[in-house]
Amino acid sequence: MTDATEPLSPRLGAVILAAGQGTRMRSQLPKVLHPLAGQPMIVYVLEAAEAAGAGDLVVVVGPGADQVRAVLGTRARYATQEVPLGTGHAVLQAYPLLAPACERLLVLYGDTPLLTADSLRTLLAASREATIALLTAEVDAPQAYGRIVRDAAGRVLRVVEEVDAAGAERGIREVNVGAYVFDTAWLGAHLPQLRPSRSGEYYLTDLVALAAAEGQAIATVPLADPVEGLGVNDRCQLARAEAVLRGRVRERLMRAGVTLIDPASTFVDATVEVGVDTVLYPHTFLQGRTRVGARCEIGPSTQLVDTEVGDACRIVWSVLEGAVLSENVQVGPFAHLRPGARLARGVVIGNYAEVKNSILHEDVQQHHFSYIGDAEVGRGTNIGAGTITCNYDGQQKHRTEIGPEVFLGSDTLLVAPVRLGARSGTGAGAVVVRDVPEGKLAVGVPARILRDRVVPEAGAAAAPRVPEGPPPASPVKGGEGDA
Repeated sequence: MTDATEPLSPRLGAVILAAGQGTRMRSQLPKVLHPLAGQPMIVYVLEAAEAAGAGDLVVVVGPGADQVRAVLGTRARYATQEVPLGTGHAVLQAYPLLAPACERLLVLYGDTPLLTADSLRTLLAASREATIALLTAEVDAPQAYGRIVRDAAGRVLRVVEEVDAAGAERGIREVNVGAYVFDTAWLGAHLPQLRPSRSGEYYLTDLVALAAAEGQAIATVPLADPVEGLGVNDRCQLARAEAVLRGRVRERLMRAGVTLIDPASTFVDATVEVGVDTVLYPHTFLQGRTRVGARCEIGPSTQLVDTEVGDACRIVWSVLEGAVLSENVQVGPFAHLRPGARLARGVVIGNYAEVKNSILHEDVQQHHFSYIGDAEVGRGTNIGAGTITCNYDGQQKHRTEIGPEVFLGSDTLLVAPVRLGARSGTGAGAVVVRDVPEGKLAVGVPARILRDRVVPEAGAAAAPRVPEGPPPASPVKGGEGDA
């Protein structure tokens, strides 16, 4: 008996069949590119083959499959099946790219994303003593699967496709999953011997009957979990595969030290990483290339897309897209961080606050009802309620620079491009159209320099209200807040 943990031959190639038209998906997108838990289904197949030890991969695509090539890039080489003449014909197109460099060929279907690397390793171990090894499964409803036909002694005789099964063959519950390992030399000699079926297609499974007739060793490996063999042919099967993959992701996270308060209502893409002792609350979505550090609290009802979160952050009832957060950052509720938001240690973003393409340095406070876009905000600055950087003049975006320890009064409008020096401030309702020097206080519409800003010492009472005086008659520089 061969131990599945023994080292595998490095001379293993893999062929992934992805030339099917996928008509039952009723989609303009190639079937194998439909996303599952955050990445195209064919990527799962590719990753399983790589993890099982395949050193050279060829993907068989149909004509015009530029989308598949764009997604996989240089992770694989490509063979084109110009005319859809079946799985045997597809492997024949890929064979010259792999033989004779590979001693064995792993053949997989691009629409079987649930197959695990462990199952493929077991199949490869069984293939050492066989000309053909294939995965099988016992299913209650074998419709649409090829049946494994055996003789009285249990030896495999052939695989009969659903369309060709008749009589007792239709009741066979052991089915072909669609994962094979072939002796490369034997495969090359026998692929040209395949004959077209009644449909005109050349079945790869007909090689099993050829091998049996020659007395070649044929190994079958039953799947411990038949769901791994699910092929995705329509939207219903797509949804089923999605549920299985997301369940695997949740289990992986929990076993790695992440707490999910309600796993069933927590949705994490397979591409996401989460640190230990982080807690994910219900109705939380972690998507794309999101990375979450340790000891965080995320959710409830929070969405992170392509976002990096440092350790010990708390994010509630908010949406973050393409943002980067350092450690000890608080966000929400009801905040929105858009692409390019960069928050340093200790930043606090409160309710109905929005940040876009801006850097907020350490300990910036932006508690509520404000918009910061195309800006850099210095350490320790306080952003009052209703503050808006008016960064768009109708034609282009402009930058706002806010120094450290600045105090922005409520309803301040910063009409970019504009710069506020360190420890400067604004009065409530100020419309700032010119730079504010370091340490100065600007008030009014448009804002003018009133006096030096008085910075209260720690623990001192709040400064008295600043009189704003009569509004000047000069016009206000244009600019709207960028939504």
